[in-house]
Amino acid sequence: MGFSKPSNMAAGRLRVAVIGAGGAGLCSARHILSRPSAFQPPVVFEKMGQVGGTWLYTEEADAGTPTHSSMYRDLQTNLPKEVMEFPDFAFDPSLPSFIHHSEVLKYLEDYADRFSIRPHIKFNTWVVSITPVLGERKNAEVSWDVTSQTQGNGDPVTERFDAIMVCVGHYSHPYMPHIEGLEEFQGQVLHSHYFRYPEAFSSRSVVLLGAGPSGVDIALDLSPHAKQVILSHRGPPSQWKSPENLSFVPPVVRATSTTLICEDGTEIMADAMLFCTGYKYHYPFLLTDSGVMVNQKMDQRENLMPTNVDELKKENPQLNETLNVESDLPRVNLLEDEAIVGTDVEQGHLPPLYKHLFHARYPTLGFIGACKIVIPFPLFHCQVQFFLSVLEGKCQLPPPEEMLLESREEVVKTRNSGIPLKYLHRLAANQWEYNQWLADTTGFEPLAPVLVKIFEATQDHRNIDPLLYRRLMFRILNREEFEML
Repeated sequence: MGFSKPSNMAAGRLRVAVIGAGGAGLCSARHILSRPSAFQPPVVFEKMGQVGGTWLYTEEADAGTPTHSSMYRDLQTNLPKEVMEFPDFAFDPSLPSFIHHSEVLKYLEDYADRFSIRPHIKFNTWVVSITPVLGERKNAEVSWDVTSQTQGNGDPVTERFDAIMVCVGHYSHPYMPHIEGLEEFQGQVLHSHYFRYPEAFSSRSVVLLGAGPSGVDIALDLSPHAKQVILSHRGPPSQWKSPENLSFVPPVVRATSTTLICEDGTEIMADAMLFCTGYKYHYPFLLTDSGVMVNQKMDQRENLMPTNVDELKKENPQLNETLNVESDLPRVNLLEDEAIVGTDVEQGHLPPLYKHLFHARYPTLGFIGACKIVIPFPLFHCQVQFFLSVLEGKCQLPPPEEMLLESREEVVKTRNSGIPLKYLHRLAANQWEYNQWLADTTGFEPLAPVLVKIFEATQDHRNIDPLLYRRLMFRILNREEFEML
């Protein structure tokens, strides 16, 4: 038995809501618009005033408004543009392979213009809630009520859609693990999400917790300005020659008012501690039965978990009191699964997903780009086409109970293997097989094999010398071959 279009969707063109106008949202809208016989023009909800998502750099947040972007002033991509681009839209070939973040934003703006997406975007509009409206066949016949609020436009508006594509990314809500005694530390404490420029740390001793791509890049950005830069991490020793004022220590596990104490007992006198520890999944518009958000854990210094509406007001104080939205529809818990005890709630989590994409219970709800450690834009391209093909009825899914079973088995397998559940949707080297499966199953052209080769070459050079690898230049010769300058 396969998943087919519900009867309420089969009669005419489908109406799809896209939440977010970053790379994933723009890609979703572009491919919806390319299928006018199957879909009405999309409605894209974007809380910012322009496209770009995380690539929309902001110098500092306004008072009372959270910082959405994780870009810092001098950030350059850690992947060459040749593998970053959407397969149907190239970067400017005159650009170097590793580009400043502003060039990626321009690329997304050009993409939106090329495919005439802007007229379909509701800017400065927050999605307050999405609620499934169940048909007679329950999960197989579900449409969606989306309640949104546009800045300065009075009352919230509720619209009905046949499907939802959640494209909000996962680089906006910092994760900071608990460190004993950190509240006593007198130095500056912040997450890399709020780091903007290294001059703010001139002549200071800075400890960075986490030596992933962000930790290493920010450490190298700080090095010419800071007195001392210390990378604290659990990984193997560095194999590359670091600047003289950059050193490595085991993880910081405790703090006093004046020192940071590592796992091996090393004590560090530091002026600042910078968490490079990743981000939480965050879906405040997915509600539980009581209307309380599921995966919105507050900062460890706070005690209460806010309601969806309260959180929205906190994040966007300019919104008026009409956000106290009441609905006659039952609230369905879209994030939790009673058969699975939370997937690392402290880092936030996703609902039970089939193939990292479909809500296993309600497969007309899709999450584009929720996977981690991937090349984002090509992944979006593949996931979007698979999701839309299912909506069109060109590709069938198993019934919801089978998808739910598979998602549960994936959680159990991950847990039993000793891998933290926060890595449940971490693809890394498996991304190529995953993207190929999406293409083969749906029938669209797969990603070019040369992308894998360039990606692996980039990794090799970054591991050898993270200071200089961005000087490389790549040129694609054909679907299989490239040259490197």
